[in-house]
Amino acid sequence: MSPRKPTQRRTSSAFKTKRLALSAVLSALSVVILGVGAILEVMDITTTMLASLLLLPIMMCYGNAYACLAYAVTGILALILMPHSMAPFMYLALVGYYPMLKSKLDKLPRWIAYLLKGLLILLVLMLYFFAFYLLMMQGAGTFADAFTLAFGEEGSHAWVGWATVLLAFISFFAYDLLIDKLLILYRCKWQTRVERWIK
Repeated sequence: MSPRKPTQRRTSSAFKTKRLALSAVLSALSVVILGVGAILEVMDITTTMLASLLLLPIMMCYGNAYACLAYAVTGILALILMPHSMAPFMYLALVGYYPMLKSKLDKLPRWIAYLLKGLLILLVLMLYFFAFYLLMMQGAGTFADAFTLAFGEEGSHAWVGWATVLLAFISFFAYDLLIDKLLILYRCKWQTRVERWIK
C-alpha cells in the first residue's frame, strides 16, 4: 500500500484538530455548568447531569475515546477549581462517564443491564457513605449516625436518609431514560445537521 499523500495527512490532521477543539470547548462548557452547581448547591445534581449530556454529541460523532477524554478533562478541571463542591465528585464518580458505559450496558439483555445499573448506583452510594464516614467523621461514631449525616441532616430521622437513597435511585434511572430519549431525538432530527457542522 502506498503512503498517503501530504494533502491526505494534512486533512486527517485537520480533522483530529477539529475534534480536539470541539471536545475542549464542550469540556469548558461542562466545567462552567458544574460551577453553577457549585454556586447553587441545591442544583448540584441537576447541573452534573446536564454537564454529562454534553458528552453525547462527542460520543455519537467521534466515539467513546474522545468522549472519555472530554470526561477526564472536565472532571479534573472541575475538581481543581471546585474542590469543596460535591458536583465534581459526582461527575467523576458516576454521572460523567455513565453515557459511555450505558452504550455498552444497553447491548446486554435488558434485565442484566438494569441489574448492573442498579448495582452501579448502589456501589457509588456505598463508596460515598464510607468516604463520608472516614473523611468527614474520621471513623468516629456509629454507622447509623454516619448514614443520617451522609444522606440527611444532623438531628433528622433515619427515614430521611433512606428517602434520599430512594430518590438517588429514581433520579439515576430517570437520567438513564432521559439519555435514551435524547439519543432517539438526536438520531431522528439532529444527527444530519450536527454531523455536517462538526465533522
